[in-house]
Formats: sequence, structure tokens, C-alpha cells
Amino acid sequence: MVPTSCLPESPSSQATLCDVLIVEDDPLQGGEIADYLIRARYTVQTLNCGSEAIHRVADMKPRIALLDYNLPDMNGICVAERIRNLAPQTTVILMSGRIDDLPEAILREAGLYAFLAKPISLAALRRTVEKTLRTTSETGSPLIEPAKRFSFNFLGGKSPKAAIIPM
Repeated sequence: MVPTSCLPESPSSQATLCDVLIVEDDPLQGGEIADYLIRARYTVQTLNCGSEAIHRVADMKPRIALLDYNLPDMNGICVAERIRNLAPQTTVILMSGRIDDLPEAILREAGLYAFLAKPISLAALRRTVEKTLRTTSETGSPLIEPAKRFSFNFLGGKSPKAAIIPM
């Protein structure tokens, strides 16, 4: 059952183009990330669940989708895969505080560009967003599957301690 707060808006709502789509169910974290990126002069849209992102991503045409892994209605990998199909121009970045049992191969197969560990370093986030937008502006293509760039460091089987960003 999809939470009612996750249902998409009416079909008559206008499309909104944005630089960064944030899909985060924690309003404090989503708001902090959005405020930081807005202060850095990016256009940002924030949604609170995966199904709403899937319903609206084609109209929003985000250049970057910043997805939480643990969403109330589905996980970030499922959302990433659907976004890759619906909005192939979008570069997808996953963030989470816990992905202990998620194999690295699944992260690569989902077409992710980067993983950011929570709590997110806002400076690392900004560097990742800037590099992503600069590169996609130069090439006209989204950044996907940087297999050589992923390096997940799990300490004692726990979540990563530092942000993992593309080189």
C-alpha cells in the first residue's frame, strides 16, 4: 500500500524543470540539502517518496536525481532504475546511512553515478553536483555506471563512514 503522502499530484500540475531532484523521506534532511543547493544557486525540487518521483520525473527533467536508499514505499535502487528508463538524461546519485547487505554489483547495475554516505558532507555533495552538472553540460549525456570509480569501504560490516564520490 502506497502512503497517501506519496501519491502523485493531479495530472494538471505544471512541469517544473530543475537541476537537482531530491527524493528524501526525512523532511529535515531533505530540507537541509535543498536549502544548501538553493543557496548555491541550483534549482531544486524535493519529493518524499519513490512513487511520486517516478510519476513526476519525466516532466521535471532533472539533471541530477539525488535518491535516499530507504524510502517509505520502495528502495532507492528501484527508483533509480525507473528514473533511468523514464528520464535517461538524468544522472542518478544514491545516498544512505545503511546499505550493509547491498552488493556493489547491484549499485553499478542500477546505473548510479555516485554514492554518498549519510550523514552527508555538504561540501562533498556540492563538489559532486558541480562536477556532474559541468560534465553533463559539456557532453550532453548523463553520467552512468562509472565502474572503476566505485570504491565502497565497509568498516566492520557497517555503513560507509565517508562520502564516496566520483574522481
